[in-house]
Amino acid sequence: MRTAATALTVVAGLLAAAAGAQDTAVLEVKGRGVEGKPPYRGGGAVRFLDASLGAQVVHYDRGERIRLPLAVRYEVLRPAPIVLTSRLGTEHWRLYDFGAETITAMYADEKIDLAQPGVHTAEADRAWFGAHYGPLPTAGLVGIRGHYYFLIDKPGGDWLDVTDPPLFFDQREVVRKLTFTLADLSEWSLAIPEIQSTWEPGGPVRVRVTITDAAGKRLPVVNVPVSAAAGDWRTELSTEWGPLNQPSGWMRGELPDEVPEKLTVEGVVTVQGPDGPQKRPLSAVFQRDDGLMSAEKLKIAQQGYELPRSAEGAVRETRALWVAPDDIATAEDIDKLVERCKRARLNVIVPDVFVRNTLVAKSPLMPPPSDAERGFDALATLIQKAHAAGLEVHPWFCVTYRDGHFRTWFREKHKASVDMVDPQGKVIGLGADVHRPEYRDFIVDLMVGVARDYEVDGIHLDYIRSMGRCFCAACREEYAAQFGGPLDEATDEQWIRWQRQAIGEIVRRTAEGVRRERPAAIMSAAVFAGLRGGALQGQDPAGWARRGWLDVVIPMDYRMQTLEVRAHEREFLEALDEDDRLVTGLSLYMRAGDDVLSRPPELVREQIDLVRRMGIHGYCLFCYRYLNDEQLGMLCDALNTELAVPYFR
Repeated sequence: MRTAATALTVVAGLLAAAAGAQDTAVLEVKGRGVEGKPPYRGGGAVRFLDASLGAQVVHYDRGERIRLPLAVRYEVLRPAPIVLTSRLGTEHWRLYDFGAETITAMYADEKIDLAQPGVHTAEADRAWFGAHYGPLPTAGLVGIRGHYYFLIDKPGGDWLDVTDPPLFFDQREVVRKLTFTLADLSEWSLAIPEIQSTWEPGGPVRVRVTITDAAGKRLPVVNVPVSAAAGDWRTELSTEWGPLNQPSGWMRGELPDEVPEKLTVEGVVTVQGPDGPQKRPLSAVFQRDDGLMSAEKLKIAQQGYELPRSAEGAVRETRALWVAPDDIATAEDIDKLVERCKRARLNVIVPDVFVRNTLVAKSPLMPPPSDAERGFDALATLIQKAHAAGLEVHPWFCVTYRDGHFRTWFREKHKASVDMVDPQGKVIGLGADVHRPEYRDFIVDLMVGVARDYEVDGIHLDYIRSMGRCFCAACREEYAAQFGGPLDEATDEQWIRWQRQAIGEIVRRTAEGVRRERPAAIMSAAVFAGLRGGALQGQDPAGWARRGWLDVVIPMDYRMQTLEVRAHEREFLEALDEDDRLVTGLSLYMRAGDDVLSRPPELVREQIDLVRRMGIHGYCLFCYRYLNDEQLGMLCDALNTELAVPYFR
């Protein structure tokens, strides 16, 4: 499955426990090696100590730049002559728009200089948005929610490479402080217009701080130093947060044991206006019983859900798990896998049977797997044992994830090259040219043949995409004949049309062939969580579902920030004509620098809860090797307390 590094966001107090000895604030700077550059291995290590904003409200007139007083405090552990920045490309902060529920790439001009040991502060005073990475934010509450890659720069500004961020920028206590309000401050006014309370001894009280912008919009402001006082009693109010770690727009505290007749609320808001920062005091006086509400109504809304049931009363929910070839290498491995899936009350196993140059199944189209000599058929064994335990098996094919060994074999066997070539004529390391009909015939026949020869319950397509752009001579000739121009000058929209032809043919022909062999088999596909990114590589999940080629669409939504998962899944719900075809792909792992760790079980639970609240009827977890005992216990004891049949049944 796709495991591209992302900025990782996690719930409070969980990262240190999940990482064990791993310090989630430390970044050992190791480059990835991108755009033809050698991987940076020049060293350097830094521990991040704090991130903060110097204002609660920032001027924003719907342009692409803002003046953002962002500060990052850090300690250089091992010096190196490099600077980490967030200034271009995929090296950016993520800005979440709480109102629109969208993510925007936000660049900033802070420079994290690793030249000298000790504690330092990198300050930004401006930020700008990336047009290619999400829509512009709207006025209202927004929050920095994690970081994509850092750019490794030379001190003079030339860039060397990119590196993964640490988990520090995604921890709850950090991202909450980086929540603020965007507003047009060419004209503005502040107020504390509203209070809500039970007006009972020790009961909750909350107030709303707002700013009215130049367009007359009244917008909430949070993270404001605000206190409530009556006589000698005083208490500080803090920002109220919802179940998905989003601000409610209120500041909250508790009343004293003796309820006052009058409550004075005071605070100071720092505003980053067009002409610089301003501190503006504000206050309001409320009488007892103003905004009187019951304790029940004052609870933060917890949107519940009820799982659908069959006519016989059984829960209907798809609960699937992606499984790597190594996890079914022996009969003992399969026994353990099936037993753990049964304990977690999952109902679908999705085993990877074709990746790189190895097929974990028997087929006349491919050399036999190494285990075939001793008579072990991993897929047949898995199907037999899974079915006995009431679990479905949907073999998973990495459709285009081919390595050089496979392509050499294919060229010798079929007298046709499926190498992909970049614009400079260099062969790309991984992939297979889907524009070659010989390869499309091969991969379709392979998948349909497995469906014919094994008692599968479905076929799952992964890497059902072009894996980039091929500029080989055959592709250039084919494109020119169809579009009447050179491939080098193709627009994104032309690439989308051309790539979708080849990828769509594979999906259609596989679906037709599989259903001819096994009419009850389910066709599913793992696709990019971003529809636009997938389209550029030939994906059209909504179109495939609309034409009936797919029964289930599974976006690989591996983001650790649950709010980002919600934004992606909302996009799919809007795109699909039938929401019942959607199953969300969620991750069981997280990255911390070079380390890959199992996620905290509470985060896995939070995201499955989100899927259920959104009315999506299933999830698929990536992947089995990261399913630790804590996650398994959570699934068994807290989430999947009843058995379920797959929703598509």
